[in-house]
Amino acid sequence: MPSQKPNKSLFLAVAMFENYNKQKPLSYYLLALTMLGAMIYVAYLIPTRAAIFSFWAAMAVAFGAYLYIIKQYNAATFFKSSLALAILLRCIFLFAVPLLSDDYYRFIWDGAQILHGINPFAFTPNELAKFNYSWLDLNLLQHMNSPDYFSVYPPVNQLAFALMAIPGKQQILSSTTILHTIIILFDAGNIFLIICILKHFNKAKSLALLYALNPLAIVELSGNLHFEAVMIFFSLLALYLLNKKRWILASLALALGICAKLLPVILLPLFLKKVGFKKTIFAGFIVAFTCILLFLPFIHSVQLAKNMFSSIQLYYGNFEFNGSIYLVLKQLGWMLLGQNPNAVLSPLLLALTLLGFALAYFKAANVFETAFWLFFVYYLFSAVVHPWYIIILLALSPFIRWRFALIWSALIVLSYYAYATLPYQQNYLLNAIAYIALAIFIFTERRRFSLKIK
Repeated sequence: MPSQKPNKSLFLAVAMFENYNKQKPLSYYLLALTMLGAMIYVAYLIPTRAAIFSFWAAMAVAFGAYLYIIKQYNAATFFKSSLALAILLRCIFLFAVPLLSDDYYRFIWDGAQILHGINPFAFTPNELAKFNYSWLDLNLLQHMNSPDYFSVYPPVNQLAFALMAIPGKQQILSSTTILHTIIILFDAGNIFLIICILKHFNKAKSLALLYALNPLAIVELSGNLHFEAVMIFFSLLALYLLNKKRWILASLALALGICAKLLPVILLPLFLKKVGFKKTIFAGFIVAFTCILLFLPFIHSVQLAKNMFSSIQLYYGNFEFNGSIYLVLKQLGWMLLGQNPNAVLSPLLLALTLLGFALAYFKAANVFETAFWLFFVYYLFSAVVHPWYIIILLALSPFIRWRFALIWSALIVLSYYAYATLPYQQNYLLNAIAYIALAIFIFTERRRFSLKIK
């Protein structure tokens, strides 16, 4: 029989498949599916936050896949696929009720007040409940973690709360879906901003995946609805604009960041580095004026200001969670003084924080690195370090050489053990293990940098 001619189309298809397989190996997709599965499990299959071992297992799997992807599949070939994966991982949580946070009950409560013309800073939830308004959902009150305290949430947050309260009473899922959408959009904006800033510095855009694929950032922002997503967006925007010396726009962005979370106020001295003393003074006025303008609809009397600051003072004075140096010094204070050392400890920690700020300001190479160290120093000496607080360090990591924030984001998951007990109790041993491991990694990373210099 005459031999058949080879099928050129078949050869071409095989060649294309082999080339595609080289560019996108099966292991990459398996890792992507692993992350998707872990996030679906966290979003919908863990019954309560007390099921801490199930949560740890899912996060360990997600972090394993994340670290492998950013190390082995960081070439340009994988960037678009990884970017799509990052957005998809966030969208998984769109219809999930937050697992690890109950703050959304207060969010809806505050929003409902705004929609009905009541200032959320005027009454505590327990006080407002006594009026028996028909539109009040008293079921929210039963789940709230601070019914005797006034609201502490700034105006940008309150606007989002009003939007999420539109569905009305007993519409928890509809309300959380609205806020999920807002947070996911802001976090997608964070990824976009990081890519823009990396392009500005001629750095590989794949570095954005350090933040975009990080499981802690995904779970805590898109999943648990923390407004760090909004704060990070405006803080990054302010730093980006400041680096381009567009200081007026940077001032407005910084003010919006402060009106989402108060902490970005520590970035104001960075204006001195880029635009000098005179423009920094003007920038300070712009920030202050914008903040006053945004707060004014809510805080327009001395009593309302007292209400808000009483809750803030309570938070900073009474709450402790996952502190590091704070807890060590507090234990030493008890041993040496035989009583609560907070009267001595508070000014000492403030002095150490300010010293750390000064070192960060003068030692860091650029505004992004300075911002990273300012936030790190603040949390180093803080009494409260919730896991979502450190996500700002993840957002700034692509612009600097240090990578310990990635390790911290995995280790800080151990602090969730507090949710496995009733009443909630910290496990100081687990916290110590996490911080010792972090310190070892920081020391190792610093030593590696020193050896490279030599």
